[in-house]
Amino acid sequence: MIEAQLVAHLADVAPHMYPGAAPLDYSTPCVVYNRIGTDPSDDLSGWTGEGWLTFQIDVYDPAYLVAKELAADIRDRMIEWDDDTVQSVTWIGETDMIDETTDTSLFRTMLTFRLHANL
Repeated sequence: MIEAQLVAHLADVAPHMYPGAAPLDYSTPCVVYNRIGTDPSDDLSGWTGEGWLTFQIDVYDPAYLVAKELAADIRDRMIEWDDDTVQSVTWIGETDMIDETTDTSLFRTMLTFRLHANL
């Protein structure tokens, strides 16, 4: 499963990484990832077992610079990813914003990547 490989690939830079949403007792900096698109690849024989996947990776922290530095580390780690499962990674973009929660304001950096990988 590509999500497990994503977590393993980023484990050294993002130890607090969660699918979909952070738990109630999360630690910061916190990273939340979502697969937001899957485009399977076909050829004349049918499905190839590969496809294009789009992931959004959000970094949260109370300190702006901590969120930005972790996002840069994730970006650098993602764009170098090339192995038997992931053939290419394209960094699509990055957006910064403040996420208002019930307890505190967190800075949020949203990264979007497109991967060509085995599905």
